[in-house]
Parts: sequence; structure tokens; C-alpha cells
Amino acid sequence: MDQNKKKLVYGIIVIVSVLLVILGSSYAFWVFTFEGNKNTGMSKCFKLDFIEDKDSKISLLEGYPISDEDGKVLTPYKFKIVNKCDKRARYTIRLELEKTTSMNEKYIKSMLNEGSIKRINELKTTEPSLSSAKSSYILEEKTMNGNSEEEYELRLWIDGSVTSDNKEVMDKIFEGKITVEGDYDERYQEALLNGTDPVLGSGLIPVIIADNGVVRKADETKEWYRYENKEWANAVILNDESIRYENGEEIPESNIESYFVWIPRYRYQIFDNGMYYELSDNVENRVQEIKIEFENKDTQLSKGTKKGNWLTHPAFTSFDTNGLWVGKFETGYKGSSDKTSAEVNQIEPESIQIKPGVNSWRGIQVANAFYSTYDYKRELDSHMMKNTEWGAIAYLQHSKYGSMASVRINNYEGFVTGYASTKEPTCGYTGTNEECNKYGTDSSITKPYNTEVGYLASTTGNISGVYDMAGGAWEYMMGVMADKSGNPMSGSNNKYNSGFNGVFGSPGWNGDTSGLTTLTTGKPFSDFKYYDLYSFSDNFKIYYRGILGDATGEMGPFGTITYENSQTFKGSWYDDEANFVTSVLPWCIRGSYFLSGLGSGIFNFGATHGSAVDSNTFRVVLGVR
Repeated sequence: MDQNKKKLVYGIIVIVSVLLVILGSSYAFWVFTFEGNKNTGMSKCFKLDFIEDKDSKISLLEGYPISDEDGKVLTPYKFKIVNKCDKRARYTIRLELEKTTSMNEKYIKSMLNEGSIKRINELKTTEPSLSSAKSSYILEEKTMNGNSEEEYELRLWIDGSVTSDNKEVMDKIFEGKITVEGDYDERYQEALLNGTDPVLGSGLIPVIIADNGVVRKADETKEWYRYENKEWANAVILNDESIRYENGEEIPESNIESYFVWIPRYRYQIFDNGMYYELSDNVENRVQEIKIEFENKDTQLSKGTKKGNWLTHPAFTSFDTNGLWVGKFETGYKGSSDKTSAEVNQIEPESIQIKPGVNSWRGIQVANAFYSTYDYKRELDSHMMKNTEWGAIAYLQHSKYGSMASVRINNYEGFVTGYASTKEPTCGYTGTNEECNKYGTDSSITKPYNTEVGYLASTTGNISGVYDMAGGAWEYMMGVMADKSGNPMSGSNNKYNSGFNGVFGSPGWNGDTSGLTTLTTGKPFSDFKYYDLYSFSDNFKIYYRGILGDATGEMGPFGTITYENSQTFKGSWYDDEANFVTSVLPWCIRGSYFLSGLGSGIFNFGATHGSAVDSNTFRVVLGVR
């Protein structure tokens, strides 16, 4: 056992006994009860309380197997966990099945609080902590702040599909106990973050990355990040999670699947109302420090709406988290050997890798990108980056905790992650490799992430930040315009669309004359929290539709800029191009790509149709709680 850690295991209470009573000869009658004795486990930091009725018994069900809808409204078994220390604490709630259990657990449904319904055998398993238990299932793994408490409601029921002739249930017993394992090691915390320090979910390994790119496992009890010094927390997911690394031990690149960077929850002072209805003739430089204050999710929300007000950034309130782990680089396609082999329009969560020096995964519709990320690490609430989440990184980058500079373009020709131009571009896309906007693969033109030049493409100006947010490949966001009925659109037409069901904005666009107006054979949109929705318009220049915090409308005023014979729109931050979503092009894209030069950047935003394009990629976010 780690000497820096003390663990407490409470065998609390017999949770449930499932007994069979025969009613006549035709059907079974199950009785579900929780029988308690008001045990309380206590330690220096933890106190475990039970909220029970006066008889210490809660009858969950007196009847027969029931549907999930009925199971969700059963009287729950209630208990509460209290952290009495100032330090944050981690704990695991388990359901441990006694050796007397003979019923097949796949027929028992569970729901903790308002979470998802899962069969017992679908829960993650671990070693039992009780000698009387034969198996142990994890109901919850969580970190809680000091001097706080969490209340829980547990519901269990027999699957409604079970019949009275099922021999795996009839005359069987299901008996278990709740155990809580907690640790209160002295993990490093930065006072500045106000309780928004990194939360490490299952499979995330905290790391320190040296300036030359060497990765070592971080000691959580010692300083491994310091936002005050622009040193952001990093973590990795391994290819082979069975390999264990000691603190300070080097983790070889060959065993790293993905890199992530922690964006702590914060509120920011609104610096521009974003209410721009038309282009301006005079677009002056508006670059400034964005003032932020870190605040944890237990703090009352700041709900400002006007310049000078404070607003809790919406990227965090959507997921009710103390922060987000964002992909350190654009998403790559595992196993690709060149840019062409990284163009795959399929749902393949197993092909995700987030690393420097790999080919960005491109040529994929938004729907396939979304469901690939959604299924990548579901236990960590993995999902495709939203427009507001991009904004959260951008605003932190331009606070005193980030580089507060123009993020250098990744100008590596061929869509390879983690590179930076040796010179800041002075002009935008020209279609030629001119001195003002060079791109290519030669080391005189572009440098990798772990060099002095490479650091300039990071959000921190050092190796700890987020890369590829200017240039590289365009990045699809889960940000889409609503149709006139308020529902998210699919794309331009039946040829150029996201693969999500929805209305098309221009059935005849790009020569397509099929006349179709709606996609109904595609994929459904997910829960609303996984995408940003913008109001309908036919006009690229109606910027007031931006969401405060998404780094669109607030980057105004907006005007025009001409590159050779091509005119486009720009914002007031670093001349980054600014084209908002419309009915023709309803999907948000960010950052631009390696050809764009001056117009690319962390404050660049554009619009497109959502289809599989060889210059468009996506990014992964983890909503760990």
C-alpha cells in the first residue's frame, strides 16, 4: 500500500435480499427489501451516514419483474457520504455480492441517482474488499471537495423480461453489501484553482512532459502543474493499461495512445457583448487580456450577460464538472502511414489516437466523428469538442494563465500534428508557397512541438499546453445552426451533409438537383449537452447569434480582408478569419488549416456543410466528474 495514502473500507449494510414466494402454481412473487441497522462508518475524514425510514427497512418492490420506467420511480435506498476534511477526497462505492448469492446478476437492473440504468454484470468489476463477498461491482468512482457531502439514491429491480420459468432466477438468492473505499492522500493542489484541480478518471495517468518531449509519470503528492506559471496539467491514456509505471518513471511514446490537457473550470469577465449585426468599415485591433477566476462547481454560478459582468463559462456548466480534459493534439487515425490512409469515414473509436507527429484523422462526416469520440472512453464521458469548449481553451490561453499571444500556425504540409511555423505568417492564403505564408515539410519552414519554435504553437507558450489550434487541419465542432423550427440542421443537401438527421439548407447547392430537403436515414442527434445550437440565418455576417464564451461574436467588430483576388471576413483579434454558420453551411469549424497563413488562429471560425472533407478533422474531450 502507498505510504502516502490511507484507505478506509466500510462494510456497511446488507443491501438487498431477493426472496421467492410462490403464489399458487402459475407465477412467482418477488419481494425486494433493504434491511438496515443504521451502521455508520467514520474516520478522520470520512463519515458515512444512512437515511432510512423509521423501521430501518425500505420496501422497493412487492410484485413481479418490472420495466425500466417503473424501476426508475421505485422508492430508493438513500445514503450520504460526508468529507469532513479540508482536502479533497476520492472514494469508490461498490456493490459486493455475498457468496450466498445464487441468482444470475445479469437479470438485476441498477440505477444510482439519476444515472444510466445498467445490469449488475455490466458494471465495472474490482477485487472484493469483504471476505464474505464473491464479487464486487463499482457503482461510482468520484472525487469530492473538502468539507462537502454527496447524497445517493440506489434503485435495484428485476429485469421486466424475466418470466416465472427462468431457472437462473427462480428459487435463487441475491444478497449484497455496500462498501465505500476512500483515500485521503496529500495530493498536490494549487490554491489558485479554488478546488478545480485535475480529476483523474479511470485510465488517465498524470504526467510531466519535459521540454524535449520525454514523458514521466507524475507524483500526485508533489507539484506537477502550476497554472500561475502557465504550466497546465497533462495526462495520458496508455495503449497497454496493464503496465504500471512508478512515479518519475519514463513512459515510452510507444505505449502512449492519447495525450490530454486539463482546462480548469472558471468564470470570465465579459469583454465584448458580441452584438454585431453587420460588417464594420473600421476593424481596429481589440486584442486584450481576458480576465478569469477559477471557481469550482459548488460555487454559485455567475450569470452575467453584458460587458463587465462575470460569467461562469458555459463549457463547464453543460457537464457540471470542475474542468475538462481536452485532446492535446488534433485526433489522429491509429495505424495510418500517410495523409491518405488517415481519411476514413467510419465510426471507429478504437482507431483514435491523440499524439504528436501523426496524421490527423480526416475525411469523416461529423456524425461519424461524434460517435467515434462518444464511444472512445464512455466511462470518462468522452465526446467530440463543442464550439463553447474551443472557446474555453481560447479564453484561458488569452488570460494571464496562458501565452496571451498569437498561437503559431501548424504549417506542416500533409496534416501532421504538433508542428509550428518558424515564422509568423504576414499574409493569408495565396495558393503559392510565398515568403509571407510558407508551408511545407522542410525543417527550415516548420518545427515539431518539442522545440523552442514548437512551443509557440502551444496555448501556454511552453510544452504543457494545447497544440494544433491554428492551422494543421480545420476542426469540426459540435456546433450547428438550427432550422426554422429550432432543430439542428443536417447540412447543405443530400450529398454534402453531416450524416445526422435534419433539414438541408440548400438542396440545389453545388449542382445537386435531387430536390431532397431532409435527411431521415442518418444518425440521431445525441443529448443536447453534447452540441451547441445557433439560431437560424441566411447571412454569414449575423454574428450576434454567437454564444457568450464560444470565441465567435465576442471577437468583433468584423470587417473584410482580401488575399490576392479572394475576399473574406475577419475579426478584431489577430486578423483571424470569421465566417458564421448559415442555412447553406450550418456546421462550425475552427482554427483553419496549414495553407491559411495569417487568417488561421485560435480565434478563427468558419462554416461548412458537415460532410467528409479531406482537410477537416475533430478533437476529443473528456467530461470527467
